[in-house]
Amino acid sequence: MPGALLLATLLATAAPPPSEAPAPPPEALQAAWAPARVSPPSGSYAPEALVADLERLAARSEGLVRIEEKGVSAEGRPILLLATGSGPEKVLLWSQMHGDEPTATCALVDLLSHLVATRAEPATRQLLSRLTILAIPMLNPDGAARNDRRNAQGIDINRDALRLQSPEGRFLREVRARHRPGAGFNLHNQSPLVGAGEAGLQVALAVLAVSSSESEPDGPALARKKGLAAHMARVAAVFAPGRVARYGSDYTERAFGDSMSRWGTPTVLVETGGWQGPGEEERLVRLNFVVLLSALHALARGEEALDAPSYEALPRNVRGRFVELLLRGATVHGGRGLPPFTADLAFVRPRSFAGDGMRLLGAALADVGDLAHMRGLEEIDAAGLVVAPAPAGGDAGWEKVLAGLAARGLARDGLLLLDDAALARESAAWAAGRAIVPWTEVDLVLFRRTEKGLSLDGFVRDGSRTPAQ
Repeated sequence: MPGALLLATLLATAAPPPSEAPAPPPEALQAAWAPARVSPPSGSYAPEALVADLERLAARSEGLVRIEEKGVSAEGRPILLLATGSGPEKVLLWSQMHGDEPTATCALVDLLSHLVATRAEPATRQLLSRLTILAIPMLNPDGAARNDRRNAQGIDINRDALRLQSPEGRFLREVRARHRPGAGFNLHNQSPLVGAGEAGLQVALAVLAVSSSESEPDGPALARKKGLAAHMARVAAVFAPGRVARYGSDYTERAFGDSMSRWGTPTVLVETGGWQGPGEEERLVRLNFVVLLSALHALARGEEALDAPSYEALPRNVRGRFVELLLRGATVHGGRGLPPFTADLAFVRPRSFAGDGMRLLGAALADVGDLAHMRGLEEIDAAGLVVAPAPAGGDAGWEKVLAGLAARGLARDGLLLLDDAALARESAAWAAGRAIVPWTEVDLVLFRRTEKGLSLDGFVRDGSRTPAQ
């Protein structure tokens, strides 16, 4: 071997491996969101506003973020595929294939903005040199324009992976076939009325290692999915303790996440839930930003499978645990002239986005009876309250009923002079066929029994309590 070649070989062999940039801790990623944020405060994009923001982001990135492809929706709206990074490992993230599930769309835009802003930092340089990130922030712009789960054809795109009758589904399938990503993230919103485990809090984020078959065998692909899902759950729990869960794992052949895994792209499902209180949308977008960015750093460092052993221990996503409003222990006059009884009453309300296709036209009484197993985002101790169906017409309708009772000597100074039998009879009359029956849009009038009679305590209207004026 010539001397120069031998020396070069020895030097290459002896050279230390390139230094590994440390992974940003979750707290640093959370702090990075606000400076990078370009998404709207509402937590939801109109399709044309999203395209404008993405085009501006690509223009100012000086080539770092590229509009790689443009698909077209059923109604002709653009579907943008963006790419950033130059690494050998391709990762595909797609959001809002259901038009009323917008949270991760905002997080993806903010994530791309963050990568542009921090391109000179070691951790970002490392990520972009090892990964090629492919993102479809809004797969269903027609549904988004209508705030509708389905596309303009009425098709649920996430049940179109086999027949591919939707242009949006075909575009996603073609992107996967052309780029063959080694990991995928299927980003959704679920109902906000879901609990983490049997006695957990409202779920803010649920994850799932999406199966490629009815009984996927252990192997590198399953370990990668479980590891990424568990990693994201661990990071989310830093900021949302008790609010992270594992989504139900039924295999659905015609769904895109399951099909992606079957086609060779190990896929993690991320379902954003609810986080009751002021600033809910902002907290959920930030949480998505943090967990997605952290997962990408884990992939870039080859650490995506490290958390896999903890995946099965994640609490399950439990439905039927939460309602918007729960009255506990009320005395109920149901509106049919029957004797009163003691019961809990649960209400749900429409949301600006529902998740899981749950679309209510109006607030509804969800259940009546012993609801000790349920939790309300708002709960009222109704042990001292008497409830009945409210008359039609809002405040004016109630004033008319009250005036009629007073004219018959059954009300005085705003108090109802009615015993239980009389209240059962009178409330059935003013309810005019409306009754306290589950899955009806019934408003309630609330009374508090005093020594002098029944005093008006307030109403439940559109699923929300309104105190008496």
